[in-house]
Amino acid sequence: MEATGTDGIPLLKPQRILLVEDNIVNQKVALILLEQLGLETDIAANGKEAVEAVAKHRYPLILMDCHMPEMDGFEATVAIRKLEELAGYYTPIIAVTALAMAGDRERCIAAGMNDYISKPIDKEVLQIKINHWLRTDVVYKTQKLRRKVLQPHTNMMLLEGAPINLSDLEEFYGQDQLDSVLQTFISNTEGMLAKLHSRMFEREIWSTARLAHELRSSCAAIGAKQLSRICLFIEQAVGQDDWTEANDSLSALDRNFAILKNFIESALVAEETV
Repeated sequence: MEATGTDGIPLLKPQRILLVEDNIVNQKVALILLEQLGLETDIAANGKEAVEAVAKHRYPLILMDCHMPEMDGFEATVAIRKLEELAGYYTPIIAVTALAMAGDRERCIAAGMNDYISKPIDKEVLQIKINHWLRTDVVYKTQKLRRKVLQPHTNMMLLEGAPINLSDLEEFYGQDQLDSVLQTFISNTEGMLAKLHSRMFEREIWSTARLAHELRSSCAAIGAKQLSRICLFIEQAVGQDDWTEANDSLSALDRNFAILKNFIESALVAEETV
């Protein structure tokens, strides 16, 4: 029988937390890192789902993205704090955000969040925050990563001007997990670019900026710095109602993504042929 608190809300195992994130690439990255810390994780794809999850279960910790559609992390945190006030308990909430908007840190605190982690997530910082707020001592698994001897793969990592550093990413995620992350990134980015073209054609300021911001976060998660910078240019241009600059940046984004996609797919094929 499931254990419950005095208010009847089910108590989850201490190591099961809630991740609130709408970006599928960032979800996968966060899940990999949390799994490496030995944590089980439930996922809410937006603030509304997060509030519904907290109403059903009591979590020891929540990782909350700030900028999401339907209900953002700030609104969700306010709603969660109201639920907790009625129920008589309190959950630490850590904002996970690019913190690109002026005043976001202050908004995090004002909404009732306890801490924040910047995107892309740093392993060591995440571990420190988790240890602090869970009052535990989780550590990353220290087993040696299984290295594949991939000469074609290695050659591409050493190419001057390579769009991403596969060696660093392999060290960060582990080879098996990295393949999955990169495949998810390609498929997700293709869909987001199609939406971005549509929104820019219709000159929808908010949704265009939102898509560019989300894509910038995904690019940062795999170290695609050039693509991430271009996404920022689109955000800024749209915010200034400069659609000529925004469209020029979108064309550059298309070209650079094509290069990155070819680079990733070539690396994946090289692994399969060894």
